[in-house]
Amino acid sequence: MFWPYAYGDVFYDALWPYAYASYDPFWYYGYDDIYEGIFSPYDYGAYVQGRRAPARMSALTQGATASCNDEAAEVTGWPIDQIQAALSPSPQQTALLDDLGNAIIKASDVIRSHCPTTLAFTPTDRLAHMQQRLEGLTQAVSLVQPPLAKFYASLSDEQKARFNDIGNASAKPQEQGQRAGQGSVQSPRVTCAESVMAFPTDQVDHVVQPDAAQRAKLNALAAASAKAADQIKASCPSALPATPPDRLAAEGSHVQAMLAAVQTIRPALADFYGALSDEQKARFNTVGRQLFAEK
Repeated sequence: MFWPYAYGDVFYDALWPYAYASYDPFWYYGYDDIYEGIFSPYDYGAYVQGRRAPARMSALTQGATASCNDEAAEVTGWPIDQIQAALSPSPQQTALLDDLGNAIIKASDVIRSHCPTTLAFTPTDRLAHMQQRLEGLTQAVSLVQPPLAKFYASLSDEQKARFNDIGNASAKPQEQGQRAGQGSVQSPRVTCAESVMAFPTDQVDHVVQPDAAQRAKLNALAAASAKAADQIKASCPSALPATPPDRLAAEGSHVQAMLAAVQTIRPALADFYGALSDEQKARFNTVGRQLFAEK
C-alpha cells in the first residue's frame, strides 16, 4: 500500500520534525513513489498463481487492512493532553485546542475511509489507489490546518516556545542542536526533489516493442511524467518552515502537488497501457524488475 503511515508522517512531522524525522519522514515521499507505482519491481505471480496463492492473497489483504486501521488509530497518539499540560491554556485557548482535537479525529476518519479495499496488480490500478490515498491526505490536512493555525495564533510568545519544546525535548541531542540553529535535519528540497528518476522511455521501448501509434502514446506518457516531476519539485521548500502551522501548510502544498502529479500521469498511462496487447502488458510489467535491479 502506498504511504502506509501517512497520517503520522504528515501530522507528527508538522508538529515536531526534529523529534520524528528519523521515523520515515514526510519529505521522502514524492515523484519516485509515482515512478515505482508505474514500474513496481515486485513479482505478484505468487499471489495469483499456484496452490498457495489464495492464502498469500488473504494474508496480503489482511495486512493492508491492518495498516489502515493502525494508521487511523494513531490519532490516540496525538499529544493533546500533553499540549494542554505544557501550555496551561486559558478557557478560550482550551476551546480552540478542543477544536483541533476534534479536527484530528475527523482527519483520521477521512484517511481511513480513503484506504483501498482491494489490491492493485497493474500500473493503472496502482496509480488509482495512490490518487485515492492522496485525496484523503489532502482532505485531512485541510481539516486540521485551520484549527491548528487558529490555536497557535492564540498563544503568547512564551506559550509558542513551550509548544515547540514539547517535541524538541524528545529529540536526540544532535537533533536538539539542529533545532537550536545549526540547520534542519535535512533540506526538504534535497530529500524530495533532487533524486528524481528520468522516465525510462528507451527501456520501455526496447521491452514492449510498440508500434508507431503506441510509441506516440509512450512519448506522451514520458512528457506527462516529466511535467509531474516538475510539479512535485516546485512544492519542495529549501528549508523547513519555523512553526507547526507553516510546516503543515507546506506539507499540504506538497501533498496537493503529488495529487496533481498523479492526475497528470494517469490519463497518459491509461492511454498507453490500454493500447498494449496482453503480451505487451506482460512485458511492460517486467520493466520495473529490470530498472530496480540496475540501481
